[in-house]
Parts: sequence; C-alpha cells; structure tokens
Amino acid sequence: MAAASASPTPARRQARHVTVFLDVDGVLNSYPVPKLRIMTEGRKKLQAWHYELHYKPAVIAFFDRLVETHDVDIVWLSTWSERCKTELEPKFGLRNSFEVIEMPDASHNRYANDPHLWWKARAMEDWLETHEYARAVWIDDDLAAPATRDYFVDHYPPDRLKLIAPEFAQGLTKAHLREIRKFAYPKENA
Repeated sequence: MAAASASPTPARRQARHVTVFLDVDGVLNSYPVPKLRIMTEGRKKLQAWHYELHYKPAVIAFFDRLVETHDVDIVWLSTWSERCKTELEPKFGLRNSFEVIEMPDASHNRYANDPHLWWKARAMEDWLETHEYARAVWIDDDLAAPATRDYFVDHYPPDRLKLIAPEFAQGLTKAHLREIRKFAYPKENA
C-alpha cells in the first residue's frame, strides 16, 4: 500500500492566511511621549541599541495573540533590521519571534515617497509578486507618503493588501488594531 502524500494547504485556509509586515519607529515606538500620555496610554520605556523607545504593552500583546490564535505570520520590515530579533523581541517581551527583511543599504527611509526607490516598497512589491494569491497588511508610518501609498493602492486590491500608516507621534491605536483583526478575519457574509 502506497504512503499517503501530504495534502496541499486547503484553499480556504490559504485564502484566510495573512502576513503582517511590521515597522518599529512610529508604529510600535513613538517618541517623545509626554508623561501624561505615558500614564493614560499605559506606555512603557525601554532602552535598545542607543535609543529609548516608548511602547504600549497592549499592542505588543496584540501581535503575540494574533499569531497564536489566527492564521497570521509577522515579518519585521524596519530599519532596525536584525536588531528587531536580537534586541526588540526580548525587550518588548514578545513570546514569538518573527522573520526579518533586512535593510539592504544605508538609505533608511530616505526614499519613502518613491515606491520605485524605497527599499521597503521594493521588498513589499517583491513579496507580493512572489506570493501571487497571498494577503498582507503593511504597517509603517512612512506609508503616509502620498506617492508610495497611491502606488500600492492603485496596484493592489484592498482585499489583498491593507495599508496602515499610523501617525509617528501616536503609533498604533486601538482603531488600527481593529482594522488589522478585521482584515485578518473578515466576517463571513451570510
């Protein structure tokens, strides 16, 4: 009797899977944060590399729960590159470790308003082209740059790519987290 071959990923599961591309500064970290906001938002501070970061533990917990309870992967897409794994994950207290797309040069976010030059835009476009039917959420405060945002809105349907551009001084809000959850698990229409 022949051994059963591994079955391919079911189409329904494949359609529900989401990859979240996550930036750090202006998304998880917003700085400076006045003391009143630190208290009212329940923010914490940490020292990583040569910087002080201000973050919301509830946002960090959201991403841990998201990958543990949904069919979601998270990929760091940040100028922090490998430091996301070596410094930020342990200091944020993340229970999960995520893949990293490394910054290929020293351009940082210099070309954020040019989707053909910005390294993050090129990385996203490469991923979207090689994962033809995959869905993604891209979270980066620099997505507020009109040319880049317009380019991705014009080239990818909203049910395939969700763009979230938090305000740098605020970072991710509860409303953003609801958008991410809704995109990852949209309600089934009856």
